[in-house]
Amino acid sequence: MGTLVVTASPPSRAQQIRNFLQRHDLQAWIAWRPDELLMLSGYFPFWGASLLVYFADAEPVLFVPQLEPRDHLPAGLQVQEYPWGDLKCADPYSVLVSAVGNELVRAKVEVEKVGMNPSAARTSLPIQAAEQIPIPEGFAGKLTALAAKPNARRLAAFADLYIRKTPEEILAIRLANRVASVGLQAFFENLQPGLAEAEVGAAVESAIYCEIGHDGIFHSRGWAMVQSGPNSAHAGRFNRSTGRRLEVGDLVLIELATCVNGYWSDLTRTAAVGSPKPAVEPLLSVVRNAQQAAIEGVRPDISAGHIDSLARDKIAAEGLSSFFTHHTGHHVGFRYHDPGFLILPGESAMLEPGMVITIEPGVYVPERGGGARIEDNVLVTEAGHDVLSRIKGSKQEARTTHDQH
Repeated sequence: MGTLVVTASPPSRAQQIRNFLQRHDLQAWIAWRPDELLMLSGYFPFWGASLLVYFADAEPVLFVPQLEPRDHLPAGLQVQEYPWGDLKCADPYSVLVSAVGNELVRAKVEVEKVGMNPSAARTSLPIQAAEQIPIPEGFAGKLTALAAKPNARRLAAFADLYIRKTPEEILAIRLANRVASVGLQAFFENLQPGLAEAEVGAAVESAIYCEIGHDGIFHSRGWAMVQSGPNSAHAGRFNRSTGRRLEVGDLVLIELATCVNGYWSDLTRTAAVGSPKPAVEPLLSVVRNAQQAAIEGVRPDISAGHIDSLARDKIAAEGLSSFFTHHTGHHVGFRYHDPGFLILPGESAMLEPGMVITIEPGVYVPERGGGARIEDNVLVTEAGHDVLSRIKGSKQEARTTHDQH
């Protein structure tokens, strides 16, 4: 493993954003998606109905619904309330559009100098994940009229802002991984014959939810998808928990998404109930070795394609290449799957300090009755890498380290 810290600080988040605006001749950016709000301001919305105007040369203005909790608003923002949730207001979105327009006029910003990503695709969930508020029909047109027409090159450059995390953001992602480790410990403790996949997943999610109130955590949610025995052989295509009950010798795979205060980790573990059945035991060993080879190769100025090949070659050497059916990794942190290049064959993009990526090789063999994947979150540092998801001194880290050998 490489160094535990980034030894040279990348530009601050504010510097990155303002450099982006300057390069694209913009004076402001309108953001409404939860992950955009988080990246631009450090604010993670409850309802998903907040909106931010980020000015190139002035303090950002955050518009929040009347019903929005105010206990975790970050410093450095002007906050304005609009009447979303007020039964006396028939059209709160028109009020919001007018307020945004007034701020742009006050700042003397012209429409062609305002950027925005109007798409609702691939966004993170707000705290109230059961009822995310999309841009409603009609409101979208009014809002986009305040900004220049979408530009593919500009939108791609904005997405690029996601992939180089600042030290403060890395600490937040590290906390998400620390909380996820609590859930993974519950996973290992519940690998008992007779328990249903859904029961194991429930124990994991409960452990993660119970972290609220500790270490400054106001939001902690986990999505634990558990597959056992023959179900794990389908984990290369989809992850879902069922009512199947664990049996001795099963491989059990957990795909775990964890969101803490808006920041995400994405982890997978595979372990056996007791001693693994002879048919599946080699699969777990192959995946462990492939993942370790790829992690050891992570450092700056190495291509994503090379990292992929380090894992893929190990699997191919065991004659299992056709059973590794997905990429080796992706960016993570502001979302479960951040924008940015994938760790896959032939990808020429280079790793840089501040990037947080997953390393997750897997093999899935229905004929053998099982599949395996191991996934960790890895920070690229100046001197190499830091595996954020291996928490020093934890029982889960000790179990994982033991499993690697």
